[in-house]
Amino acid sequence: MSLGFLKRIGLADRSGAYNSQRAYNRFLDDCLKRHKGNRDMAFAEAIGANSLETFRSQGDGHVEVLRHNGLADGMAVFDFGCGCGRTAQALLRSGWSGQYTGTDVVARFTAELMRKCPGYDAFVHTAPSIPAPDGSLDMIFHWSVFTHIAVEECFLSMEDSFRALKPGGKLVFSFLELTDRAHHGLFFDRVARYRRGRDPILMDTFLHRDWIAEFAEIAGFSAPGFTSGSDGTCHEPFWQALAAMEKPR
Repeated sequence: MSLGFLKRIGLADRSGAYNSQRAYNRFLDDCLKRHKGNRDMAFAEAIGANSLETFRSQGDGHVEVLRHNGLADGMAVFDFGCGCGRTAQALLRSGWSGQYTGTDVVARFTAELMRKCPGYDAFVHTAPSIPAPDGSLDMIFHWSVFTHIAVEECFLSMEDSFRALKPGGKLVFSFLELTDRAHHGLFFDRVARYRRGRDPILMDTFLHRDWIAEFAEIAGFSAPGFTSGSDGTCHEPFWQALAAMEKPR
């Protein structure tokens, strides 16, 4: 995005840096205006669901992925970029029991999650880090977070995830990759906007599996496993690609 555009619509701070907190608060405001009288739909759209049915089915799919990667009752899990609780609500529906903590850059998202999920903890956190004690978590997960932050922030959050996980704990996340032709639509939509002189509203980041594997090795994780977005072998296709890695015991 151009600096002038970001400053003009209030999405850049005084230094001119892109500010995701402002961007998503503004996007949520737009969704609330479009769906007056339907708060649930507004919040669902603000995190990428085009219907309440999709919101629920996506959440159920998240839980399926987590179960495949070892989620069990009694675990301490951390939902980085929790939004308004798409995964949290699905965990409740599934009957899972454990310690859930979520963070997001939007205060209204975390408040909505806690309203819908009594007993779960969620709060605002804007840094590329995991606000949890060393070695305290069994699983950290996030969906479509690395798709909207800088590559350097992706590395920092992976590095800090390693610190916060228990030995044997897992990090599971989704990402966009240009080697998946299903993701070309998003990329070339952005290209078309730039070609017309229009800036995209939100940042979209594409990663490569080799980069993720390199980051994982530097942070100390075991070699990551990858699942293509179209792969339905072990759970419903996720559309975004998935990476899963373990902190060695």
